[in-house]
Amino acid sequence: MIRGTSSLTVTSELSYLPAIQAFAREFARETGFGGNDQEMIVLALEEAVTNVIEHAFESGEQPFQIIFKPSTGGIEIIVKDMGLPYDLSLLPKYEAPTDIEGMPSRGLGSLIMGKCVDEVFLCNLGKGGKELHLVKRLPVRSVVELVECPEPGPSRKPVADKDVPDSSSSVELRLMKSSEALEVSKLFYRAYGYSYLSDVMYYPERLAEYNREGLITSIVAVSEEGEIVGHLAMTREKRDDTVAEAGKGAVKPSFRGKDIFTGMQRLLNDTAKAMGIRALYGRAVTVHSATQKMVEKTGYKLCGVVLGYAPADMAFKGIQEQLSQRESLIYCFQPVVELPVTSVFLPSHHEAILRRIYSHLGLTRNFHTPFEIVPVADLSVMEVKVYSEINSAEIVVRQYGKDVIRVLRDHLRDLCAKRIDHFTLFLDLGDQATALMCEEIERLGFFMGGIIPCLHFEDTLILQYLNNLIVDPSKIKLHSPMVKEIVAYVNDHIGGK
Repeated sequence: MIRGTSSLTVTSELSYLPAIQAFAREFARETGFGGNDQEMIVLALEEAVTNVIEHAFESGEQPFQIIFKPSTGGIEIIVKDMGLPYDLSLLPKYEAPTDIEGMPSRGLGSLIMGKCVDEVFLCNLGKGGKELHLVKRLPVRSVVELVECPEPGPSRKPVADKDVPDSSSSVELRLMKSSEALEVSKLFYRAYGYSYLSDVMYYPERLAEYNREGLITSIVAVSEEGEIVGHLAMTREKRDDTVAEAGKGAVKPSFRGKDIFTGMQRLLNDTAKAMGIRALYGRAVTVHSATQKMVEKTGYKLCGVVLGYAPADMAFKGIQEQLSQRESLIYCFQPVVELPVTSVFLPSHHEAILRRIYSHLGLTRNFHTPFEIVPVADLSVMEVKVYSEINSAEIVVRQYGKDVIRVLRDHLRDLCAKRIDHFTLFLDLGDQATALMCEEIERLGFFMGGIIPCLHFEDTLILQYLNNLIVDPSKIKLHSPMVKEIVAYVNDHIGGK
């Protein structure tokens, strides 16, 4: 099986297309894809490459790159070129012809790519050109299929809830073994149905592979009878990331109230420190306040809120509260090692609340007033990621350019047209431009969310945008005075109020 990254550099000539397709087909086969999936990958790549050859360059043959990356559980293909900049808002939408003899409309290529692979997204890199990413996951059976069609062999009889002693039973807390991934998936299926935010928890093979690759580190709670009764994990986007998200937590209903969650949190913190992680962050639910209480008990401080981030169909077995609106999440943060003192530039209109949050976090910062004029690059660099399973998107501004407002407006227009409900915007508080441009950005409809250190930047400001979405903050369950203060402040500033 191929594990290393490969790349092709070709000139923009259609005569290269058969060779590119042949390489892609063989790479997909070696990565583990069957014949049908190979052809789907090749077809999506054909559309992407043809688009570059026919539209990216104004004259002559120019070189561009195709990067093949075997990712955990699948394949990622990146088509990178230094051709004409592309405006995401101009991405054509496919409209079927009105009669059988009608010609297909523009946008058919985008539709084909979206049907052939699991994810398609474009990254504008400013002076670095642009990248089109195609992601295809290996087919694996979900937990439901595995429960309904179990593998042959010995099985362990589950312990009935009524047979679990109320207080005398004890659990072992440790790292998950790959062979236990199926039991963890069953735990999530029984705890949340199919409503949990991260779909990896429903695919045991994928969960095990992410653990082997070091992108997920799973802690499990195991009963005296050998049953998996709890799970908590930290997740990194890249193996060398020094900040990780703590989450993917579940405890079997009959074991709740036995302090299992806090025990898993403490072990997770110790594991993170041993792995060289600088900080952990999490996003606690607000359908109930129990998770907020538990994370605070293990040293996390609440520092922000994103309203309406997740769908309203989240379900918690054994917990009576049901969501009447999209779920809001509370950002929480905990340093694993001592963090350096940094310089930050706070937007003047939010300075008071941001200083309060920094004080609550216990982080020392040098607060500076930005210059009235700060030089910026000609072009902005942004990352946009859409999480289709929860209908939310995240935008990270990596570099401010003179076009930053126009580019943000175009991203908003594109995401709104796709009916994405919630957008989170991350800005660098170590960049003077953030303090100077924050109010102008908020005029686009963004509003305050809080701060989250170490994520994307050393100090990160959270803004958010609701796409025709109404969230009533009075309906969300909050625990600490600090988070209540943050939510009240956010509510006062929704839509620039």
